[in-house]
Amino acid sequence: MLLKKFDGNKEGLKQIGREAIAESRRLGLPLSTRDLKDEAEDQAKHAQSKRVSAA
Repeated sequence: MLLKKFDGNKEGLKQIGREAIAESRRLGLPLSTRDLKDEAEDQAKHAQSKRVSAA
């Protein structure tokens, strides 16, 4: 049960981070290298999950 709550909170925190990065960009604030790295990893995972094998 705690693991389910942890996973739910983890996804919620990731969403908050995505929104914070978007807001920072909108305001023209500089992004940290860690934020850029995390965003690139998130996009790579998202792109990878969209790909479906033809097999």
